[in-house]
Amino acid sequence: MPRVFACLAFANLLLLTASGAVGIFAPQWGVDRHVLLAVMSLLFSCFVQVATFTYLTVTGKVVGQAVHLAGLDRSIHETVKTYKRGVTRCLAAVFGAVVLVTATGAAGWRTGGATVWHDIAVGLVLVVHLGVFWREYEIVFLNSRLVARTLEAYEKARSCDGMLKPGRSDE
Repeated sequence: MPRVFACLAFANLLLLTASGAVGIFAPQWGVDRHVLLAVMSLLFSCFVQVATFTYLTVTGKVVGQAVHLAGLDRSIHETVKTYKRGVTRCLAAVFGAVVLVTATGAAGWRTGGATVWHDIAVGLVLVVHLGVFWREYEIVFLNSRLVARTLEAYEKARSCDGMLKPGRSDE
């Protein structure tokens, strides 16, 4: 998952940068292209955030189940919850930046020109996304390693209990 997240984050940063570049040249290319690209970029940004949150939610459930069934250390599950809380804070920062850039862009569109506030918001949204993606990559990476270790410990604990014998199916 870390590589998938990195690809999605990089694609999102490219889209946001392209949207800003099109906005700079909007008078020559038309404002509609900028607006369309900006909306698509911001929707993709929300998708990346929701996918990351969903990944941590699902892996948290899997880890919780493994901890419960194999009698593993409960702090493992608490660590996953901590990762999820970290991503939730990142979600708030990204969605706040998305709302700000959308509001200033809509205000500029209604008045017929870009505003200084929208230019500042565009820079802010790029900086926020870069910082958030950096932090979220770290969280996703650590979570993926924790999930792998937990599932290995679960498999070992279950096989030591005689629950899983080679060649036996648990279906």
